[in-house]
Amino acid sequence: MSFSYKQLEALEVAIASGTLEVRIGDKVVKYQTTSELISARDLVRDQLECVSCTRSSVSSFERD
Repeated sequence: MSFSYKQLEALEVAIASGTLEVRIGDKVVKYQTTSELISARDLVRDQLECVSCTRSSVSSFERD
């Protein structure tokens, strides 16, 4: 699954405000606990970091 920085920001705002509901566009997700919300944030953050690492570590090779 592909995540966006907008989703990460929405999760972080929810954590900071103490709410368990995250709204992105017309979709709403209500988490049961703050721990569940933090786990979702960590998953999204890790996936975004993984994608940016993969993109920035592309090497090029040339023949002599």
